[in-house]
Amino acid sequence: MSYAAKAALENFTMSAAWELGRYGITANVVYPPVTDTGWLTPQISAAAAEASPLGRVGEPDDVARVIALLCSDDAGLVTGNVVRMR
Repeated sequence: MSYAAKAALENFTMSAAWELGRYGITANVVYPPVTDTGWLTPQISAAAAEASPLGRVGEPDDVARVIALLCSDDAGLVTGNVVRMR
């Protein structure tokens, strides 16, 4: 994704948070890490793991749990944020 596209998505999210908050709707954006969804070669996986502070690539469940948290009542006051998973 280009820098311009990311900036547009982040600005849209901030606007949505302000406009929809009065209705109890939260808006956040999640940037997942390199995620093993079946397309990674061993070389790409090794390089991505080496570049990660946690030393591994993400799994789909890793990303799903973050999104599920943001959709839950536990995150009722979390809005207008960018979550960068690494």
